[in-house]
Amino acid sequence: MNKQIVEMENLDLPKTFTDILDLLDDCVFIVDKNGYFVFYNKANERLDKLDQEFVIGRHLTECFNLNQHTSITLNVLSEQIPILDAFQDYTTASGHRILSVSSSYPLFNKKKELIGALTITKDITRFKKLMNIVNKESAGEHIANDSGAQYTFNNIIGKSPLLTKSIKIAQKASKTDSPVLLYGETGTGKELFAQSIHNESGVRGPFISLNCAAIPENLLEGILFGTAKGAFTGSVERPGLFEEAAGGTLFLDEIGSMNPDQQSKLLRVLETGRLRRVGETKERVVRVRLISALNISPIDAIEQGLIRQDLFYRLGVVTIKIPSLVERREDIPMLTEYFIDHYNKAFKLNVQGVSTEVMKIFLEYNWPGNIRELRHTIEHAMNLVENETIEKEHLPFLLFERLKMKPSKSVEQIVDIAVSEEIDEKGMDLKTVVEFVEKEAILSVLRRNEGNINETAKKLGLSRQNLDYKMKKYGLTSTS
Repeated sequence: MNKQIVEMENLDLPKTFTDILDLLDDCVFIVDKNGYFVFYNKANERLDKLDQEFVIGRHLTECFNLNQHTSITLNVLSEQIPILDAFQDYTTASGHRILSVSSSYPLFNKKKELIGALTITKDITRFKKLMNIVNKESAGEHIANDSGAQYTFNNIIGKSPLLTKSIKIAQKASKTDSPVLLYGETGTGKELFAQSIHNESGVRGPFISLNCAAIPENLLEGILFGTAKGAFTGSVERPGLFEEAAGGTLFLDEIGSMNPDQQSKLLRVLETGRLRRVGETKERVVRVRLISALNISPIDAIEQGLIRQDLFYRLGVVTIKIPSLVERREDIPMLTEYFIDHYNKAFKLNVQGVSTEVMKIFLEYNWPGNIRELRHTIEHAMNLVENETIEKEHLPFLLFERLKMKPSKSVEQIVDIAVSEEIDEKGMDLKTVVEFVEKEAILSVLRRNEGNINETAKKLGLSRQNLDYKMKKYGLTSTS
């Protein structure tokens, strides 16, 4: 702007004028003489992750962690002279940190009375990060992402059609901030997808992940939503993960472990963009991209009561299935090569590959632990290998134990002849037969594992939550 003193009749801005300002790439806002927003353009929305409806009518200090001394706009209102090209480092009400170069101009009416201020902001956050990357590359340093997300889509190994389809959907989803629900068996790489979506999106906030099943139920609410001092014995004033992840991504794994009351509170946060810390009545604005994950399909989770149906519609705006390793067997050779290369570097070895016999085993095995189990298998073998080729004798004993289990024979052993006798004597519809077989199978494997529910779930290829549901359905316990 050439004129450093701007004259206006009043702050009633014509729609044509505001429409033009909304088209600008630069951020422009106008406050009245008391510091309350009267205009806030679209570029500001994109930069600050704050809605126009939220900002208009609020005081500048309500929307940014600035005060009379740190805000150039408030300084301009006080001194009534322009401030040009000033560096500002501030945080928005959504927790979004912004680095900018801003210029602010006082606005006067024809009587030379102050009526407000106009501020133009250029975002330099990306530029500053880019310079840091360039400096690190020049120094030959390894670049690490300080957001907490280290993986990108380039780290997802495989070319199978199912995997490629999932990646394409995830890449499209990364262009918006809509909630994403990932589902797939344990060990398929759901967090890898979550981190890739975060990094592809270009958001500047942190990536924070939490496995809901790993947190005691009575602590989960406080960890997610924060606590007020005195809310319960020993509680302190502490922000929750939603606040910690402001301006970034919060990844909640095994979200079906949350109880219905916690799910209800999560639904409210997603619908309103506001939360209350435990023991507090004050509402806080949060702007977070939520990615969640399940080990079973959403339909099964809803039917089993693990996820509220209304919550699913908010969580799964974009729903992505992560294929199991069995569904993408053609990727096994590529993954095997990748993990061998990884452990060659880690262990300072020179293993060239696996034998033909080992690859045949890999391609026939059902991989209940998916990619995580394949990685474990390769690492195990790399500890034992003595030459340049991984042989059958280098593989874990457990893998061969599982290879001996034939599904058809296992079912026959579990159900035995009793099923056919039961059907002949009493008569059963197909649904009842299936339920009878399922109950007997669970009971047999449960006894074989001496009541160990985690091991039973692994043997049956179920998630812990899914097995708990089925045991409750059939009235089974660990001592049955």
